[in-house]
Amino acid sequence: MSEGAPSRIVLASGNLGLVYGTRIDQRATAEQIETFYPGLLEGLAQHEGIGFLLVDTEVDGPLVIGAAGKAYLRDGRVEGQDPLANFGPNAALHLRRNDGFADAPDIYVSSFYDPETGEGAAFEEQIGFHGGMGGSQTQPFLLFPAELPLPDEPLVGAEAVHRLLKSWVTA
Repeated sequence: MSEGAPSRIVLASGNLGLVYGTRIDQRATAEQIETFYPGLLEGLAQHEGIGFLLVDTEVDGPLVIGAAGKAYLRDGRVEGQDPLANFGPNAALHLRRNDGFADAPDIYVSSFYDPETGEGAAFEEQIGFHGGMGGSQTQPFLLFPAELPLPDEPLVGAEAVHRLLKSWVTA
């Protein structure tokens, strides 16, 4: 890190927050974050505006941390309350995909979402859930002729939709 450079960079878009540290040259693990910033992950997870955090770990891989529980994305194990329970049935699939990006943040932050009230928090001065999870955006649609086949697996990410569209063109 050069003299005068920030030790962390925080970006926000809708209900998505990305936190990057600049102390090391690769994505920091939860263990490293705890060493550099003791209590940060727990403090963020307990904030009323935050639904969950996604971090990488040295042993267990991607980990989702919520106020009352943890979800280990590699093996599907949940401790306490599932922090993804309010975010739709494919939330873990999307987060595993995001975790694999070369530019994944040290801490991926999602605001809370209350499915009963439809409320969530935005990390900027806009309304809605663009950029993160929760709300009606978790119910995307694809309008197409009924005779075209759909894959058996959920479409997760733009690449999956692109592959489907290309398969229809090829067929």
